[in-house]
Amino acid sequence: MFESIDTQSITLTQAGMVIAFALCCFAFAVLCISFLVMVILRLKENPPDWQNLAEKLNIRPWSAREAEAMLMAIISLMLAGREVIRAFYCMGLIPEARTDSYLVAAQALMFDLPIIILVFALLIRNKSIGKGIFGYTPAQIRSAVSQGIMFCMAILPVIGIVALIQNALLTHWGFTNEKQYVIQLFERPGSLWLKIDLVLMSVIAAPITEEFIFRGIGISALTDKTGMKWAVLIMSLAFATIHFNLFAFLPLFVIAVGFSMAYIYTGTLLVPIVMHSVFNALNIAVLLMSKQVT
Repeated sequence: MFESIDTQSITLTQAGMVIAFALCCFAFAVLCISFLVMVILRLKENPPDWQNLAEKLNIRPWSAREAEAMLMAIISLMLAGREVIRAFYCMGLIPEARTDSYLVAAQALMFDLPIIILVFALLIRNKSIGKGIFGYTPAQIRSAVSQGIMFCMAILPVIGIVALIQNALLTHWGFTNEKQYVIQLFERPGSLWLKIDLVLMSVIAAPITEEFIFRGIGISALTDKTGMKWAVLIMSLAFATIHFNLFAFLPLFVIAVGFSMAYIYTGTLLVPIVMHSVFNALNIAVLLMSKQVT
């Protein structure tokens, strides 16, 4: 980012913005490292009984067989949405200028919306929807939000180190870094409504739907068959793979492991949802800030 700045023509205002941005990044990095140390010390002082925590995951409003069926149906819908848009584009039914908007709409209609409806159906079947806010009391929500923010910030230094090592190796081996498709959409000139939709999907829809799939359904379905470690490994690999970006693969795998461990440790899906939302929001914030200083 900073390599693209022309130091000869930079104005005083731009220099101030760059310095302020660098100081904010440094302060944030120190804060994240502090949270990481805090979490490590807490786990060291009170080691969790992971096996016992994993067994509690089976207390869910769906059976293992239902979880497998839901997982396959959701993956099929996701792949079908991509192929339908691609087929319509090849037949000339979708103008090239509006392909991005149709892809976003297809994901919302064939991926996010069915999952949200499924969540509501399960809550109604389990008679949880009328208990507090979708089965959670305000106190539980406040606790999940605080834990989610703390765990997310704690894992960011690990993700940063993994990303630096992976990117250096891939660049050395001749691979070209391509940004994730959502980031490319966000950076392109286009409709303001499309960008707002992308932000809402990244910060609200994606954390709910993806955590419901990979943690809520996936881990609880696999733990009985493969054990907790393999369940976390398999679902984290799947999470990193579906983003279809080589340079983001290892960082996404690491944060998926973090989401999974937080889910098992706390016993509530709200915590990884908050972690996911905060992580995506921070990425968007950094993207917007970097555009201001370059």
